Amino acid sequence: MKNKELQKYIQTQISQSKKRLESLSFNSEGKSFFRRNIFYNLNDLLNDFLKKRGEPRIVVMPGLRGMGKTTLLAQLYLSLEGDVDKLYLSVEEAIKRFDVDLWDIIENYEELMGRHIEQIDKPLIFFLDEIHYDKKWAFFLKSMYDRSRNVMIFCTGSSALLLKEQINADIARRVYFLDINPVHFSEYMLLKYGKTPIKNINEDLKNIIFFSKNAKEVFDELKKIESKIKKYWLDIDKFEFEKYVKFGTFPFTLRIENDSIAINFISQIISKVIYADISQFYNFEVETLNRIDRVLYLISDTLGVSILKLSEALEIKPDTLRLILKSLETSGIVSRVSPFGAHFKQVKKPSKYLFSTPSLRFSYLSSKESIGLFENYKGSLLEDMICMYLNSILKNFSLSYDSREGGADFIISNLNRKIILEASFGEKSYRQIVETSKRVKPSYNLIISSNDLEYSEELNAVKVPLKYFLLM
Repeated sequence: MKNKELQKYIQTQISQSKKRLESLSFNSEGKSFFRRNIFYNLNDLLNDFLKKRGEPRIVVMPGLRGMGKTTLLAQLYLSLEGDVDKLYLSVEEAIKRFDVDLWDIIENYEELMGRHIEQIDKPLIFFLDEIHYDKKWAFFLKSMYDRSRNVMIFCTGSSALLLKEQINADIARRVYFLDINPVHFSEYMLLKYGKTPIKNINEDLKNIIFFSKNAKEVFDELKKIESKIKKYWLDIDKFEFEKYVKFGTFPFTLRIENDSIAINFISQIISKVIYADISQFYNFEVETLNRIDRVLYLISDTLGVSILKLSEALEIKPDTLRLILKSLETSGIVSRVSPFGAHFKQVKKPSKYLFSTPSLRFSYLSSKESIGLFENYKGSLLEDMICMYLNSILKNFSLSYDSREGGADFIISNLNRKIILEASFGEKSYRQIVETSKRVKPSYNLIISSNDLEYSEELNAVKVPLKYFLLM
């Protein structure tokens, strides 16, 4: 459907996007912001396409709001030079302003350019922000993939699971998903201070800590890189970790000096997830949507969630509460950790609900108290952070926890192995992993704490310093 106003809008985007997107990539002095590590992965895909029309040609970047997805699109857009046509578009803005869908947008783009997509003979790159505002986005991408090998599309969406639930196998083989995860500590130090990470340290640590044969191998390999890690930490302020946990998992907060403003921005993200994303995919009444915030408030003060107790406290039906918790999980606000053995009927302990980043929990806790907040809740914040790391670096593992009293925080499992992981600030005994080991029979055991690196042959366990873990 031809739409002159829409064509005018598209023309404006073509002519003005560069200037608009520069504000996301450069500071007021014209100096480029440091780029996230994932930018270089995306840029490699883009260059491969430009040189030899390599795959993938459709890249979907899902992730929680506030993770810098729009900034990544801006940086990719601005990196393009030469004889390349390109279009950046906020799908949310276009659809809401003109009451159209993605097919309408492309039809009017073709009308404006005077040619069909099938007729182009040079690279054409689309940057589509918030693509999930078109409910048929997946079929649109399939169509675009099939129409021309000269088209590449980068697009973002606010929730990985919500996005992926809408696709079938036929579409999935054409689309490459690249999750935009919260910022890890070494990336935080790079983005905020320009501190260069140790080369390949994240992959080295991941392979050592999670893919060794036993605890002795973990210990021996960590000893080999111990000096490099200690050198990295020499000039880092002792309070930097606390700052990171509170705000630093969101890239946009790194340029905000005022703590209250940072907390307010994070709160706004949560609100938009509830009232824009969740409301779009779930048929909740307004009253139920309003209660979601209360659910999160209660979760922030506890780890285990009893459905019955929570439903009574909130005066909502258990089935409604389960759906609320599912919506929070699929929208990327919380991560659910099931009790170990939950697939057996006799296990009736509640799941643990952790926030997908500790910064989300801290924003809720900030409304309760201010004095001593980090100290009072640092154990829960640490669990959030460790779960965040595990979810982003271990793609083929499942997470559970030992629900028995005194059980370990995490049990990391795949078909071939299990690893018990306990986390704590300060000195930490082996008690929890000893108890859980009796039940789980792990490949080895890990304790993440502020202890020095330590090995126990008897318990097949390693105490991994938190400073090591943070560099993954």
